[in-house]
Amino acid sequence: METMRRIISLRKELGERVIIPAHHYQKKEITDIADFIGDSYRLAVDVSTSNAEYILFCGVHFMAEGAAVLAKAHQKVVMPNLKAGCPMADMITYAQAEQTLENIRNKSSREIIPVVYMNAHARLKAFCGQHEGSVCTSSNARKILEYYLSQDKGVLFFPDQHLGRNTAMDIGLSQDDISLIDKESLVPMGNQQAKVFLWDGSCPIHQEFNVRQIETLRRKYPGITVIVHPEVNSATALAADMKGSTEYIYNVVSKSPPGSVWAIGTEYNFVSRLAYEYTSQGKTILPLETSICTDMSMTTPELLLETLEQIRDGNIKNKLVTVDQKIREDAKKALQQMIAIVEGGTLHGNRGNL
Repeated sequence: METMRRIISLRKELGERVIIPAHHYQKKEITDIADFIGDSYRLAVDVSTSNAEYILFCGVHFMAEGAAVLAKAHQKVVMPNLKAGCPMADMITYAQAEQTLENIRNKSSREIIPVVYMNAHARLKAFCGQHEGSVCTSSNARKILEYYLSQDKGVLFFPDQHLGRNTAMDIGLSQDDISLIDKESLVPMGNQQAKVFLWDGSCPIHQEFNVRQIETLRRKYPGITVIVHPEVNSATALAADMKGSTEYIYNVVSKSPPGSVWAIGTEYNFVSRLAYEYTSQGKTILPLETSICTDMSMTTPELLLETLEQIRDGNIKNKLVTVDQKIREDAKKALQQMIAIVEGGTLHGNRGNL
């Protein structure tokens, strides 16, 4: 394919000036030429260790923003398609988060801490940094919630209600301990003294999975193991055998014995790539449902080639991802809090450690 040939040639020409991180949900033709592949958290860690002049991010906008937050002073973050967004990230604004936190704090007897899922815009991460809160990921949400709840603090969790509810239920909280926020009035619809308050947001891709699909595959494939992403609704999560982040799913399936049979409830491009990689080991890997993220699919080889050509020519204005300095500083506080809680370590960012 001529486009791929030109991409490979340009990559050689640009050398170490450019790195290409790609999210697991990208099409195989993109992941095949990426320098590293991962979920949003894994990519943030990997990007933070690079010294490349250009970070050509193949994912969606909030992920590229995250890379820009962590980028060193000399680095530029670019995307092949700036229109690649995330519906869930768009489901809450800074003003809504601010008013909701104030409303809950006015009623609750506990101190309330905002916790934002990694799948959110930089400004919402900055909001948490301004209010002594934290970022979390699907793999460490439990540790983050347990940290605050163990201090008898409450949590405002956003934007994904399902990750928040599934995590709270894993910890052992009752439904009375969990209260969903009404997006019109910006107040809890349930218990005003709940321990976890959930913003009513969700990932459209993961809402396509349901219990009926699991039951159908169990009848067809006795002994099948069902693993889902924790952005699915609680009924689907409970019906599955396992749940975890995209990185967790990848690691579990890749280490499973030959001949094992899996049904995976997450984005189809990722499931398809796993099936391709492990067919030779006799593994059967099936999608719970063919659910494709159209935003992830906006990154194409043609646009990737165009971006590499613009980097070569020094003309990247219409591909550049930037984050205001104050937002970057506050977002880093929330990211640092996450790392301190989970790992007690640092991520390397611009102007020192994060």
